[in-house]
Amino acid sequence: MPKKRYNFTKADIEFRRHIEKKRGKELTDEEFYKFIEKQKEWFRKYVEVVKKWAIEKPYEAEQLKRLVDSWEEKEKSLKFYDELAKIKKLPIAEIEKLLTPILEKFGYKNLQFSKPEFGRSIKVEFTAQEAQTARQEYGSRIGLQNLIKQSLFRTNWKLMSEGISYRLGFLQGCLIGIENEDDLKELVKIRNNLLN
Repeated sequence: MPKKRYNFTKADIEFRRHIEKKRGKELTDEEFYKFIEKQKEWFRKYVEVVKKWAIEKPYEAEQLKRLVDSWEEKEKSLKFYDELAKIKKLPIAEIEKLLTPILEKFGYKNLQFSKPEFGRSIKVEFTAQEAQTARQEYGSRIGLQNLIKQSLFRTNWKLMSEGISYRLGFLQGCLIGIENEDDLKELVKIRNNLLN
């Protein structure tokens, strides 16, 4: 009598390996086929019971749906809140310590901050000088802009959207420091969208 052939899917084979590992022994094709059929039958019956329950008890079914939806939402949000927790909330002195050596390494010197402007967030204008006189205006502005954006990516500070201006070797821009939790969440969303 010829051996019966089973058409297992890739998912079936992965599930089989999981079951075999759990049981500590290999299953024959026939044993695994019978096991899958029992699982399918159990699942069909379970679905029928749930459908019947949902019809007979719509309020409870709606409550259960909301609970499951909230679990799914929390799971989706978990990555977002992990990213939010990684944001370093730095005072301006730490930002100066962070930026100064990086800028000097790439040919910008004399980083200085002006008096802050207080509002919902803190705005601080800054200036720096181009130390590489052969570098053209465009390269100087874009280079500094990219350095600052990359350096501040995991912090509560960002470069204002106007970017960097350049005049006779002086570069000027403005940083925004964020303290408010809602604003920090918005910052993380924007940065995550940039990565995706």
